[in-house]
Amino acid sequence: MKFLKDILVIDFEGGHYKPKQLGAVLLDKETLEEKDRFVSYIYLDMQGVPSLKSGITQDMLDGAPQPDEVAKKFYNKFGTNVFIASFVSDLDIENLRNIMNKAGINPLEYDYHTLDIWPIAYIYLLKNGYEGNYDSENIFQAFGFPPRGNHDALEDVRITASILRKITFDLTNS
Repeated sequence: MKFLKDILVIDFEGGHYKPKQLGAVLLDKETLEEKDRFVSYIYLDMQGVPSLKSGITQDMLDGAPQPDEVAKKFYNKFGTNVFIASFVSDLDIENLRNIMNKAGINPLEYDYHTLDIWPIAYIYLLKNGYEGNYDSENIFQAFGFPPRGNHDALEDVRITASILRKITFDLTNS
């Protein structure tokens, strides 16, 4: 299977609208193999912001770049000629738009066709007899990945990319 563009899998960690980390992997449009990667903490004063499952502490964020700086590095590294993909993309796409806007980059430069891996993975599992929960931890484990403990954006995008590869290759070989 050949996609029209490379696929950029993204994940933000650390809070719904207060991201503390951005991870991304660029997948080749033909092989879905990793071509490049990006990971950065994003400065945030965590006072009153829960850590959730990331385990990210204020010490890790002190000295991290501001959201607009992270956006500029991300944009300069990957450009916009990609399909954006994510596991449960609504929140990740919103966070990407927010940091791009802070950097003065028009998020509409990205293709509005985004690839949400969660529903694809969930349907794939259901088709194969899955009866477990639909949260990312359970779905990742159903695909054979060990429990994650603290969430890391780069680890999560690599797991998501692996799931996309498995489903894509299973579909093209059936």
